[in-house]
Amino acid sequence: MSPLAVLRWGEVRRQAADPGLALTFLGAAGVLVLFVLYPAFRVLLYPSLHDYLAIPQSLRWMQAAHNSLVMMVISTLSATFVGLLFAFATTRPDIPGRRFFRNIAMLPLFAPPFMVAFAYILMFGRLGLITHTLLGMTANIFGWHGLWMVQTVAFFPLAMLIITGVLEAANPSLEHAARNLGADEWSVLRTITLALARPGIAGAMLVVAISVLADFGNAVVIAGGFPLLATEAWFRMEGMGDLKGAALVVAMLLVPTVALFLLERYWVSRRAYTTITGRGSRIERPPTPPLLKGLVVALCALVSVLILLVYFGVVAGAFTAVWGRDWSLTLSHWRLAQDRIWTLWTSVKIGAIAGVMTGVVGVVVAFLTSRSLPLRNFLDFLAVLPGALPGVFVGVGFVLAFNATPLGGTLWILATALAFWHLPMGYQAAAARLKQIERSIEEAAVNLGASGLRVLWDVYVPLLFRALVEAFAVSFIRAVTNVSIVIFLISPGQVVATFVILNMIQNNIWGAAGALTTMLLLLTFASIGLTWLLVGRVVRTTAVAG
Repeated sequence: MSPLAVLRWGEVRRQAADPGLALTFLGAAGVLVLFVLYPAFRVLLYPSLHDYLAIPQSLRWMQAAHNSLVMMVISTLSATFVGLLFAFATTRPDIPGRRFFRNIAMLPLFAPPFMVAFAYILMFGRLGLITHTLLGMTANIFGWHGLWMVQTVAFFPLAMLIITGVLEAANPSLEHAARNLGADEWSVLRTITLALARPGIAGAMLVVAISVLADFGNAVVIAGGFPLLATEAWFRMEGMGDLKGAALVVAMLLVPTVALFLLERYWVSRRAYTTITGRGSRIERPPTPPLLKGLVVALCALVSVLILLVYFGVVAGAFTAVWGRDWSLTLSHWRLAQDRIWTLWTSVKIGAIAGVMTGVVGVVVAFLTSRSLPLRNFLDFLAVLPGALPGVFVGVGFVLAFNATPLGGTLWILATALAFWHLPMGYQAAAARLKQIERSIEEAAVNLGASGLRVLWDVYVPLLFRALVEAFAVSFIRAVTNVSIVIFLISPGQVVATFVILNMIQNNIWGAAGALTTMLLLLTFASIGLTWLLVGRVVRTTAVAG
């Protein structure tokens, strides 16, 4: 055995012999098995083998599976294309309004999952402001074409963020070299810029495809009679009380989402998003061809208008007497929404609990997987697994696993389901931050006699506080705006705002739905602002201490 292997084996034995570290590892593994693996197995094992074999005989389910795959393909292609346009626009210094385009493109990420569909019904539906009032058309936005437009707008920011990272990493000297060798502007774009962006485009397509397949909020609002796997499970439970059918449908949905998730992780681990190592280049990017610049600006401006219409439609609907018929201003919808404001408080409580759980568990598990402990890869697998599970799958899983326990019917079952569904974000953020911390700090604490848990509490918790706050904020925002999980776990005493808004939309109570959604948006942006302030204070404090 080599000296390096001896040192590593000694480190494994030392950390495994730490009783506090070992007990924490077992506790974390037990919690993840209970709240991640157990609900998943309950869903998969609830139907019998005969039930699974009978799936091809259900024409509606097969149609829902076909529709889901079709929507995945077309929405992924369009969302990735728009994301590429915005990524290109925001990474070229000579594109006018590039910062504006980037800020506008981020807005859909902070909206409730059904908000884009709701706003486009108000804008482009039968009584839409644009289609009916301004253009005099009688348009039907419900169905696959409306869902396609909505999913494109809702999910292209995910593609933009991934592709932007790849384009920013591309060294501008490559484009200059191609031009010096005689390549024209369009050849440079095709053979250099887009060629270097291919890994990011592929990764973006995988992420968007997973999001489209699992999309419940937009689909349940605007898909109409177009059956999809994500909505079929809820229709089975809500309309028929068919829990076994719901479990079968979400099990069908799990197959493509897990396959895409594993492919995405494999792709990201195999690809490098940098083109040249060493010192960064200070060379400015070459000018964008005028025709391309004009086309990119025009398309980004059009999409930006579509995004702004989302927020305008919801806020305008909150102040309009009768949408599409009486455009006079009123505050009556706000009085109706005020009667439901307690549901917003319930959402805040659930979101706060979920945020704390996501942050704490994410930091602890990230710390444990960074140790030289046996089975740490298993712990890593459990921590990232929820990222492959659609929200409807998690919702049905928690119904089957915990509805008959004391946890059922309480806000704790909602908070726990949301916390562990969002765990991969908190875990990966903490794990990335851990890799940036110099290990000599820990070695100094160990040499002074600190145990494994003492190292975690005294050394890593202060250094990971920023990651903890960010994980809390993301989990909180996504929890208070979630609909795909809460719709399965809602109980009469624990009604949340998104559930009430969804019912209002389906019952055509659009004004009150707009008012309550506006309140939810204000809460979301206030949370983002507070997070920025807190993170900024942490950064300043750390800089002063350093």
